[in-house]
Amino acid sequence: MIKLSRPVNYRDSQIDSIDMDMDSLTGNDLILAEENLKRSHPDAPLWGTYHTAYIAAKASHLPAEVILSLSAKDFMNVITGVLSFFGSISSQESQQENTEG
Repeated sequence: MIKLSRPVNYRDSQIDSIDMDMDSLTGNDLILAEENLKRSHPDAPLWGTYHTAYIAAKASHLPAEVILSLSAKDFMNVITGVLSFFGSISSQESQQENTEG
């Protein structure tokens, strides 16, 4: 859970923290995040801040607009959380390959 330094409003309620369930994401969720990215921001690169924001939206069950409206500090905390999750997976796979090889 990421505690926000500046809460945001969404559907007549105030959000002061964002819970991202990264473990529940599916391959289809990642594909949908990419499709949403390309529809909204066709020139944005994959794994850039927009793409990562769309993945965070999927993981938090919030619209991307909410993630994009976060303060810069909160936005970067969310983005870093997404990238850290995928980085830890990559690191685990490398360690596993090293012990198997």
